[in-house]
Amino acid sequence: MQSRPAPVYRRGKYWLDKLRREDGSPRSSRWYVFWYDPDARREASVSTGEEDVDQAILALDRRYLSDASEAPAYCYACGQPLASAEAYLLTDAIADYRLEHGDLKSSSDSIQARLKHVTDFLDAEEDRGGSFGIETSCAVASGMPFITAFRTWSKDQPVTWKNKAGEITASRPRASATTEESVLQVAAALNHAADADPPRSERRPIYKPLPRKQVSRPRRTRVEVDVLADMLAYAAEPDKKRASLHAFIVGSLCTLARPDSVVDICIAPEREQWYPGSPTLDLNPFGRAQTNKYRPLIPVVPVLSEWLTAEFAAYQRLDKNARKGAGYLVNYYGRSVLDVDRSWSTMLTGLKLPSGREWKAYLLRHSLATLLRNRGVAKWDLEGFMGHDVTGSTEVYAIGRFATVTTALNDILGEIDARAPGALRRISAEVGVSGSSAGRQKMTG
Repeated sequence: MQSRPAPVYRRGKYWLDKLRREDGSPRSSRWYVFWYDPDARREASVSTGEEDVDQAILALDRRYLSDASEAPAYCYACGQPLASAEAYLLTDAIADYRLEHGDLKSSSDSIQARLKHVTDFLDAEEDRGGSFGIETSCAVASGMPFITAFRTWSKDQPVTWKNKAGEITASRPRASATTEESVLQVAAALNHAADADPPRSERRPIYKPLPRKQVSRPRRTRVEVDVLADMLAYAAEPDKKRASLHAFIVGSLCTLARPDSVVDICIAPEREQWYPGSPTLDLNPFGRAQTNKYRPLIPVVPVLSEWLTAEFAAYQRLDKNARKGAGYLVNYYGRSVLDVDRSWSTMLTGLKLPSGREWKAYLLRHSLATLLRNRGVAKWDLEGFMGHDVTGSTEVYAIGRFATVTTALNDILGEIDARAPGALRRISAEVGVSGSSAGRQKMTG
C-alpha cells in the first residue's frame, strides 16, 4: 500500500484529503474530512460534497467549530474557558472570522481577497524560512513586527487578474491603500477572535491601518460638460446594445452616486427606493445597512423621473411571477448588473479617451461634484446630496431639498442635452424586460 500524501489542510484533529484506493489514487473527485475516532479505534471520514479545495476547507472549518471537543482549553480550578492568543493560530482566526462574519457580508468577495493576501504572506514566509509562517499565532500577529513585515512584503506584490484557467491576464503595482485594506481586515479577524463567546484570544492588534488620506493618491482627473455629452451620445447611439451603459451614465449624472449605488437603483416596491410620483429617491434600499459610504435620500430631477417612471411601467407589465429580480434602472435583458466596467472601457476606447485608474466610472461622480462646486452650490447641499458628513441627527429628521444642487444640476443636464440632443431620453423603455437570463450579470461591452 502506498504511503498517504500529506494532507492539504489540517485543523485540530481533522484533516482534508481524498478518499483513496490501496494504490493511493483517489476514489472520488470530492474532498473528505478525516479524523481518528478513539471509540472505534480507527479513522473516520465524511464527504464535504465539494470538488473545490477552498470550499472543502470551509466545510472542514465548519465541522471543527461545531465540535464541542475542539473548544478552547479550560481552567482546571474554575472550569472557565481560557482564551489563548499564544495557542490560537492566525490562520484559524481568519477561517473563523470568514465563516462567522465575513462570508455573510455583501462585501464577502472583497473580504476574502484581502485576507487571502495575508495568508499569501504567511505562505511566502514559510517558503523562505521567515519569522511569520503558517504557525503564526494571534499573539504574534497582534504585534507591530508582524504588520511591519507584512507591509514591507506587500508593497512588492502586484495586483493581478486571472482568467478562468487561472492564468494571469493583467497586473498593476500594488497601491499602499490596497495593502492597508488587508491590514484593516486582519485586525478585524483578530478582534473577532477576542470578541468571541467564549473568547479565543485575549490579545488585540496594537496597530491600525494607516489613514486613507495618507496612503491614497487623490484622483485629479475631471472632465467638462462636452466630454460628458460625448459619453452620453455614445451610450445612446441606436442599435448598439448599450442600454445598460446608457442607463448607468444617466443615473450617475442625475444622482452623483457612487457606481455601486447607481447599479443598485431599483423601482421594485419591496425595495422602497422610489414610487411613482415620489419627489425623492432613496439610494439605500430597504434592509440594507448603511456603511461609511453613506447612501442618501436625494431629490429626483425631471430627467431621472422620466426614466424611473418608464421602468416602473415596464415592471408593471410583467407577469407577477417574472417580477422577482426585475425593476433595476441599470439592467441587462431585465436583470441587474454588478457593474458596467467592460462596456465603460469599450466606450473609452471608442471615444479615444485615456484609460487607467483616473478614468474609471467614478469619474462621473467626481466630475459632476467639481462642476457643481465651481458653480457656487451651497457646501451643505453638496455634502448632503453626495452622502458626505451625514453622521449627525439632523439627517434623521430633516430631509434636504438641496435646492442649489438641483438647480445647478438641471442647468448642467440642459447643457448636456444641447450638445447631445435626445441622448438624455430613455429611448428604449421596453429594453430587456423579457430577458430570460437570471441573476446579477456582468456587462460584456
